[in-house]
Amino acid sequence: MSSLYSTPIGLIFVFNLIIGPGSLTLPAVVQETGWLLSGIFIATMAFLSYITFSFVIEAITITNSITQLRKLQMMKSVTRVLKSCKDMMPQVSSVNYDRLSNASTDSYNSDNEAPIFDNPVLPTSSSLMDFPPESVELLSLDNRIEMGEMVAVLLPPFAKVMFFFSISGYLFGDLSIYYKAIGQSLVDFTCDHKTNNSSANKSDLCWENSSYTKHEIYLSYLMLYILIIGPFTFFSAQKTKYLQVVGFFMRVIAIIAMVVLATIRLISPTQNHGYTPAANFIAMPQLIGASIYAFMCHHSIPSVISPIKNKNKILLKVAANFLLVYTLYMCLCMTGVFAFPKVNELYTINFTPSQDTGLFYKLIDSILVLFPVLTISISFPVITITLRNNIQVMFLPTDAHWIWKRIVIPLFSLITPVLLAAFVTRLEDLVSFVAVYAGTGIQYATPALLVMAARAEIPQQVAAIKNDYCSPFKSKYWPLCILIWTVICMIVLTISLIGKEFQ
Repeated sequence: MSSLYSTPIGLIFVFNLIIGPGSLTLPAVVQETGWLLSGIFIATMAFLSYITFSFVIEAITITNSITQLRKLQMMKSVTRVLKSCKDMMPQVSSVNYDRLSNASTDSYNSDNEAPIFDNPVLPTSSSLMDFPPESVELLSLDNRIEMGEMVAVLLPPFAKVMFFFSISGYLFGDLSIYYKAIGQSLVDFTCDHKTNNSSANKSDLCWENSSYTKHEIYLSYLMLYILIIGPFTFFSAQKTKYLQVVGFFMRVIAIIAMVVLATIRLISPTQNHGYTPAANFIAMPQLIGASIYAFMCHHSIPSVISPIKNKNKILLKVAANFLLVYTLYMCLCMTGVFAFPKVNELYTINFTPSQDTGLFYKLIDSILVLFPVLTISISFPVITITLRNNIQVMFLPTDAHWIWKRIVIPLFSLITPVLLAAFVTRLEDLVSFVAVYAGTGIQYATPALLVMAARAEIPQQVAAIKNDYCSPFKSKYWPLCILIWTVICMIVLTISLIGKEFQ
């Protein structure tokens, strides 16, 4: 993404980062948790996610000022050395006067042998010594500074290790969720379906007159997907703005279609409708995990925001983006939980066409069932390559053999997530596990620690300058609250996961 793009394109990038397969797990969780409790809690989680988003933006600008001032300080140090060497030149000239006097004047004045300190092309020492720091440029988002670089600049060395484990764990879990959503969607698209939740039974036959179970077909689809998409892991790939625009419209159209179809079912007197209480606090742990995953975008903020041409009021525009995402989530969830008696853990499976479905609706339902496959496949190669690169940075030395870099690590990045997806039964449990042990670190803990360290380390030269990209949440208590909330989430979800194991 080296080329610049407009603000709408940048907001589309953010939108696509937020709305992923995690959004399709929300309706099932909302039906268990209750419509009122879920609506309030998801709004709170969206708000907290926006707070940490603004923390990352502010940390980028301060880190940029720190790194740029360090470069300027190095330039001034070099200038002092050059100036001291220049002051010594008359002494050197007097000592070697006889030897220099024998040299040809024409040769001495030639371009190739002119003294370096008298070369007009080079800047003078005074110009470097007096080079002022441009405060406005220092507090900038134009220079892309990744989260890993910010961790290395602002936090202790052990924090860098923890960050790389968090982001690699998140990417690993993200790929497992991708595999699970893709395989499950393909099974429900091709196999016979008597109920909307039939894919959850591993022993069910895929087709009535066959001997293959749905789980066997599911594993076959995973292997087939690896063979088709897997080769991209061994090469370089990157998202383009054109693919992102296509992905944006696919997401919006699919969500609107699901809302419309659920509304049609809801107002139909002949269809069975669903019910959800106002609040059910027992199901809160699953809602926490799903909500964290549904608003995850922080790992790619620097890559997405930096190329935007006009960053004026970018935080306000991102806030509108979060509001749009929350609105779509609520429309998706509230229509689904009351339209269907039982919402599937992957919401698109509720739209699996039945035998008596009309041709038009059958076509729409088929597209919706394949929606996770179509949208995930756009970003799947990028996630695998990102995981591969992070593993190489953590575990491989710079002089490692090419077989490790080109063969072993890419295969590990591609195959290990599918093993997890093959044996995890419930997609909701996988989402909760990834959210608690990796998502909280990337979305909450890291941004909070970065902004606290950045505010403490801000250079004096820029401390008094207004930062146009400063987070609106300037109080020192906001990062502390985020860290406390991170601990609460980890404790609640850990207790929930342990409790399920002993049931």
